[in-house]
Amino acid sequence: MVAPPLRLGFQVWAQHVSWPELIAAGREIEELGFDSLWSNDHLLPIAGGPDGVVAGLDGPVFEGWSVLAGWAAATKRIRLGCLVSSVAWRHPALLVKEATALDHMSGGRITLGIGAGWFEREHRAFGFPYLPVRERLDRLEEAATIIRGLLDGDRVTFAGRWYAVDGARNDPPPLQARLPLLVGGSGERRTLGIVARHADAWSADGGDPQVLARKGAVLDGHCRAVGRDPTSIRRTAGQPPALVRPTRDEAVAALAEILSGHGMPWAMALSTAFASPFVGTVDEVAAALRTVRAAGIEEVMFDLPLPLDRPTLEALAGPVRKQLA
Repeated sequence: MVAPPLRLGFQVWAQHVSWPELIAAGREIEELGFDSLWSNDHLLPIAGGPDGVVAGLDGPVFEGWSVLAGWAAATKRIRLGCLVSSVAWRHPALLVKEATALDHMSGGRITLGIGAGWFEREHRAFGFPYLPVRERLDRLEEAATIIRGLLDGDRVTFAGRWYAVDGARNDPPPLQARLPLLVGGSGERRTLGIVARHADAWSADGGDPQVLARKGAVLDGHCRAVGRDPTSIRRTAGQPPALVRPTRDEAVAALAEILSGHGMPWAMALSTAFASPFVGTVDEVAAALRTVRAAGIEEVMFDLPLPLDRPTLEALAGPVRKQLA
């Protein structure tokens, strides 16, 4: 059987940007025919560096679910979601109600993404307790249990350590017959187990294609352990920014210029751009994406710092996608 083409989407950074620019970016991504458009749920600016996430940046950030509401009103076709909502500051029952309202607003295009939360500085700055990782994952499991029940149309009563609901129902239901629940993270023992028990989609934390393939096999094992068909879970992966130019050197320089506008020192911006496997020529970017697809990933969500780089979007929508087909 021939695998379906790799789907392409973008997690647009809602930092260091005006509201009109952010909404216009969503419209442009839809007009070029991409598959999905994602906000994120960060309250402080972040950027991915070659040695991990750069989390000490400062600057303006728009709240992620408000961004989704703007895009829901401004677009007509593209799927929308938040990659991903932290259960540290989102009560799961209220989050389902918010996602359902946006599903109606958008005509049935919302994916509900959740994660355990990880950015300590952000938690402390905005007054949310920063828990040890085991407790953050316990809380994620409770949230996923409540969300799954509400999305399935059940009347949910649940009393856990972190959350409690008493006869909660999600009424009206979403427009979609099954509004997808996506869980983000790649922890092999806990997080992937939560994905297998509750989720419709998994968002991996980027990674080398060999790592993605191994994590996918671990998820398959969790699915078999709970009697679930592994193919019922859509496999997606967040990935670093893409930038396409006639030469790799030109592409690295262009992305570094964009990243420096998000508060990154020039040397760090340059090394970050150089580290992305999706920075280079059309052929190089298409080859990197083929390795991700071969690892079992069905959809890639590129980080997208603004301003938009139109030549890159046109290359991804045109010649890169043609090679992937």
